[in-house]
Amino acid sequence: MGDQGSLRDTAELPRTYREHRTVDLKKDKKFAVAVQGIFVLMALVAVGAALLLELPLETNWSLILTISVTLFACLIYMAVHEATHGVVLQILTKVKPSYAVRFPFLTTGNHAYLTRRSAVVVALAPVVIWGIVLAAALLTLPQDYLRTAYILLALNFAGSAGDCVEAYVVSRQQPDALVQDDGNKVHVFVPQDSR
Repeated sequence: MGDQGSLRDTAELPRTYREHRTVDLKKDKKFAVAVQGIFVLMALVAVGAALLLELPLETNWSLILTISVTLFACLIYMAVHEATHGVVLQILTKVKPSYAVRFPFLTTGNHAYLTRRSAVVVALAPVVIWGIVLAAALLTLPQDYLRTAYILLALNFAGSAGDCVEAYVVSRQQPDALVQDDGNKVHVFVPQDSR
């Protein structure tokens, strides 16, 4: 396992590995502040872009219909976002993911051990995939749907703040590290002879 070229995602932790670090993005103050800061920054960028670029987000729908459709779409998006993490996890590891609701969050995890690259792919898959889909939707949907689609696009980027911080944390680990995200915490494992 010491050869980084042969390092693979695995359902079982190699015997030569030990836990090196555990990161809780919600409880570790530094990471929690980073997640909140990125969320607020992305939300402000979305509002600023809509105003400065004078995006055509008008709708003929009533305020009640617009709010109802947008809230429903946001709930669906949040579920699809987590399902995307789960599908990518299962494709890479062949291990069934677990899903949980920890209000106001939905979480996805599994008990496999991923390479840094795979862990970053799993973390960023929803923001990339749904960013492309929602950007395409803005170019193709009828006018009345654009405001909702734009809010979903903003939610995609702002709501992925934790995923981006997790990808950063994982990418900073040593090359032969294995990562396990159980949905609550990110556990980093390294070979015993690593310092």
